Amino acid sequence: MLKLITNLKHCKLLNRGLSSTISANENQSNFKTKQSTDNFETVFKFPFIRYIAILNRLKVYQLAGTTLALPGCGLMEVLNVLPEGALLSAAYIGITGSVVLSLTTLPFRNTIGYLYVSQDNTKVKISSMNFWGKRQDKIIATEDWIPLLEMPSKATDAIFLQPKLADGTKYKLFIKFGNVLNASKMGQVLE
Repeated sequence: MLKLITNLKHCKLLNRGLSSTISANENQSNFKTKQSTDNFETVFKFPFIRYIAILNRLKVYQLAGTTLALPGCGLMEVLNVLPEGALLSAAYIGITGSVVLSLTTLPFRNTIGYLYVSQDNTKVKISSMNFWGKRQDKIIATEDWIPLLEMPSKATDAIFLQPKLADGTKYKLFIKFGNVLNASKMGQVLE
């Protein structure tokens, strides 16, 4: 629609007003993006976080589909459109699928996808994924991050590390499968 309006030759005044508004909005959004990314430097990136997020979101769609399918199957069974037991079959498939997806994705909650460290090394920004597949950003002081070398060793350290914050929040950090973008800065602040 905007392209149609800007292409009209007889609306030069409208075209100038719209284009200046659009360029002003683009400049503001670019400034905000630069300002927010200039304070933090990305030190770690886990590229497979997208796939884990898709798997986590799949259980939301499974639950929503089950919630929508059960009343419909029950109504169709009452109207004799579907044979007897269709409601129970739909409930069994939907609930079992939801439970299996929830148990499968349970170990992947609080997986760190990105780690950022401020330029003055005083703050850490943790971008993790929650149980439902949503991104959660948390900015903490470096003193709140318990250094990885002070943590007791665990059997899972070969696959992932479990950093912990001072408030007791635990995360999963897949260093082996991720990309460390700035090892020296990450080592200074987080180890």
